[in-house]
Amino acid sequence: MHADEEHAVSQVRRNARDMAKTKTQAQVEYRKTLEEKLAETLDTYSRDRAAGAENTDDGIQDLADKAASAYAKELNFSLSDSDRATLVHVEEAIGRLDSGSFGACTNCGIRIGDKRLRAIPWTPFCIDCAELAENGMLVD
Repeated sequence: MHADEEHAVSQVRRNARDMAKTKTQAQVEYRKTLEEKLAETLDTYSRDRAAGAENTDDGIQDLADKAASAYAKELNFSLSDSDRATLVHVEEAIGRLDSGSFGACTNCGIRIGDKRLRAIPWTPFCIDCAELAENGMLVD
């Protein structure tokens, strides 16, 4: 093997090693972000559930107060539903990290863009499949 060929092979091996190292660092960062989001969402969910469970009906509320109270409880429960959905997505993303499939769209299998993953690391979909899901055109 010529010196140039040996140098080229050596460079390819270094690049592959650097890419594997970068991938591992990115996965560590994604895991940290996901675990922080999981803790934050669990905290928010717990607070919303507690606020929704509080009984503010003291018997002297008029009809408008009762309506406002019912609206506030409904809002808290709807926020909790959103938090539950986020929890599921975050836990699934952590599972994908563990299985080695993190970063691939769960619908079509293509690589999810890095910008999208940095913005929403728990997303299961690439941008095209996310749009289909939002429009109800994607079956779970």
